[in-house]
Amino acid sequence: MRIAKYLVIASTALVLSFSTMAQDLQHNTNDGQLVAANAELVSKIDAKTAKAGDMVTAKLTSSVTLPGGTELKRNTLLTGHIDQVEAAVNKGASTVVLTFDKAQPKGGQAIAIKSTIVGIYPNGTDLVAPDLSPQMKVNEAPASAHGYSLTSDVQGSTSGVLTADGKDVHVADGTELQFAVAPSAPAGSRAAGN
Repeated sequence: MRIAKYLVIASTALVLSFSTMAQDLQHNTNDGQLVAANAELVSKIDAKTAKAGDMVTAKLTSSVTLPGGTELKRNTLLTGHIDQVEAAVNKGASTVVLTFDKAQPKGGQAIAIKSTIVGIYPNGTDLVAPDLSPQMKVNEAPASAHGYSLTSDVQGSTSGVLTADGKDVHVADGTELQFAVAPSAPAGSRAAGN
């Protein structure tokens, strides 16, 4: 009788533990929901002339719906800033650190977002939606199309880092950007990237 009582208590505790773990897993999965968004750079980026704090803007080339149901229509502006910039000196490395953190719908209120650059392509490239995950990291070597590398991390606080060896990072307006986008989480939350 005593053993049966302990087995019932142990079984109940085990069921409660599994239930809590399932809720935590569901919460973490929901926090990591991302959508792919394609955009076209509106403002060029040039390490030679840019300064930390300069605004950068990209325009969505198609509509996307964020987790939670917020729709960002085509031509919504993704705005952000340059966090850090270093021009190439004596054919050294050049670096630009970017953060896109707001979506500005035409005629609407700005929406705080968390965005990560997952690809940069020449204008006119047919883009394929990337496989996104809350642990996604991008570490692209310099591509022949633009000659600089891209490093980004969905868990990071910035949208991405562009680096070039022996020349300045220069990204022309019209360049195609691919983002992993999620609503920005409130301070203190466990959302991916914040």
